[in-house]
Parts: sequence; structure tokens; C-alpha cells
Amino acid sequence: MEFLDLAFAVKLAATAAVVLLATLIAERAGAFIGAMIAALPISAGPAFLFLAMEHGPAFLAKSALMALALNAAVAPFLLVAALVVRRHGILAAIAAAFPVWLGAAALFLYLDIGLAAALLANVLAYGVCLPLSAPLRAGGAAIRRRRGLFDIALRVAAVVAVIAAALTAGRLLGPTVAGVAAVIPVIWLSMSVVVYARSGGGACSAILANGIPGMIGFVLALTALTVLPPLHGSGLALGSALALCVGWNLGLTVLRAARGRRRLA
Repeated sequence: MEFLDLAFAVKLAATAAVVLLATLIAERAGAFIGAMIAALPISAGPAFLFLAMEHGPAFLAKSALMALALNAAVAPFLLVAALVVRRHGILAAIAAAFPVWLGAAALFLYLDIGLAAALLANVLAYGVCLPLSAPLRAGGAAIRRRRGLFDIALRVAAVVAVIAAALTAGRLLGPTVAGVAAVIPVIWLSMSVVVYARSGGGACSAILANGIPGMIGFVLALTALTVLPPLHGSGLALGSALALCVGWNLGLTVLRAARGRRRLA
């Protein structure tokens, strides 16, 4: 039991190091780059890795399927938060947006949803929210930040809490609840609080809205994690999922840079 506790602590410490590095990179970028980094599987990735290590491919695939279904709720969560935070502040934005995600979690836990239905839910959610968020994504300039460690500590602590919840849920409650715990939008919640406190509602709205196209890469990653583990094992599935997510966000970044150069020309 002591060995298990030590292993658990090592996993959380490794995750905290990853989040710290990603946060320091995002500190020196604008709303768009910050959103692209937040859309990477900073908390969900380690959670799924550790679930695979502890439980194997079948458990990983089932957890990823629930996470894929819930990822459809992230798009309206981000859109509602981006709309509300501009005029009514961060508390009102969280109060309006987080129940959207919680409602979806309750619904999908009640339903026995399959892969086709989960993908359809994502297509509909992102198909509606992408055009609606376009006017809000324009404010992608650099975010002015006051130096300090509190915001970094907040995000690291929040992500580590998600990893701990996912691992504990996997041990005690099974793959479905573990999948829910792995994709709680803690990165978006913590980043929203920090950006709003430092830069106001406009910058916060921009980073949330820019997160919607970025999260499509996570749809691809979760699909790979649902389909590949039973066929090719957890290692290939996790590697493919990470490559899809990073590749998508990198592609969006390159495309945005190319458009900026054309405007200047």
C-alpha cells in the first residue's frame, strides 16, 4: 500500500511539472496561443496515461468514449462563458457556463451512449458554436500579465486535482466515471479566472472563444483513444491521440500565421 501511495504521488508530481512548463510558455503569448495550449490534453492526457497503466486497453477505451461524449459539452461551455464574461464578469460566466457541462455529464452518465452518437454530438456542438464564436475570437492580441506565482500555482493545483480524481474514480467507480473526471474543464476554468483577474473580460472572452476550434483536435484524440486500444494496445493509441491533438493545434497556428502574412502583404 505504501508503494501504491508513492506511485500515486510521483504521477501527480510529474503532471504538475508538465502543467507548469505549459503555463510558462503560455505566459509569453497572446489569447490565440494561450487557447491552443489550453486545448492540448494537459490534464486529460496524463489522466488517460495513468488509467491505461493501471487498468489496460479496454478500460482506457471505455473511459475515452465517455470523455468523447462529454467533449461535445465543452463547445457550448466555452461559448456561453465567452459571451457572458465580457459584460457580467467571471463569476457570472462560470455560473452560466459550468451547469451546461454538468448537465451533459449527468445526461451521458444516464445514457448508454455509443461511438456514433458521441461523434454526432460533437459535430453538432462544434458546428453550431464555431460560427457563433467567430466575432469573439478576433481579440487575440498579447495578454498583458503581471508577474506572479499565484496564477501558476492555481492552475497546477487544479490540474493535479483532476488527475487525482480520475485515478481515484478509476480505482473505485469504474471507467465511465473515470472518463468524466478526466475531462472536467479545469484548465479552462482556472485560466479564465486568472486571465480575467489580470486582463479583464475582453481578453478572457477571446481566449475562451479561440479555444473552440482548438478543442476539435481533442475530438480527434478521444476518437483515437476509443477505437485504437482494443486493436493496437494503449501505447499506440495514446501516441496517436497526442499526435492528432498537437497536429491539429499546430496546423491552426500555422494557418493563422499565414493569414496574417497575407493581410500584411
